[in-house]
Amino acid sequence: MGKGDRRGKSKKSPLDLPGLAPTPRPKKRGKARMAEISQERDPQRTVLSTRARMMGQEDTVQNRQNMRSQALGEAAGRAIYLACDEEEAAKLWSIYAAFTATEARYAKVVLCKSLHAKGTRIEMMPERFETRADDKPDLRSEDERHRDAVNDWMRWRGYIGWLRSDQQFGLFEVVRGRVEPVVEAELTWAGERFVDALRMLAVPVDAGG
Repeated sequence: MGKGDRRGKSKKSPLDLPGLAPTPRPKKRGKARMAEISQERDPQRTVLSTRARMMGQEDTVQNRQNMRSQALGEAAGRAIYLACDEEEAAKLWSIYAAFTATEARYAKVVLCKSLHAKGTRIEMMPERFETRADDKPDLRSEDERHRDAVNDWMRWRGYIGWLRSDQQFGLFEVVRGRVEPVVEAELTWAGERFVDALRMLAVPVDAGG
């Protein structure tokens, strides 16, 4: 065979060989897996860390514990707790929560609609769904629920009517979610107006018992 024939048959380069498939690593078990799980982020911790950041606080264990309050899950509640001391904040939050619950119940029972847009709330705290021993079923008839919803709504409208028009506007701007009361852990002008309106609302609420 001549040299020309030998040149026509070159050896295959090692670089042309197909690569070996990666060997899958076995999953960790026992203590190693438990240690790995403990390092994974808890969904509740993510929520609490986000709340702490929104309140301008460091992401520490104690601060995350403090963020478990239901009030801090809403922009209105964060505005209240940024503007007030602990005692006043608790009082104003209870007024806000009672008022908004009455508004939502009236809309659902009487108007047959929801006040809030349907969507996912990023800050919702993962909770277990379970029945408590002290839960009481609502045994009222439809007419009774309708009447109570109207009466409660009218009572709160009486309290709201005690406020000036600009105070009512400032209150409902936040209640309806039209403005942001807190931005970068600071009260906005709308947030300050909202808290001032709640303080004024507390006067007729206290007087009405």
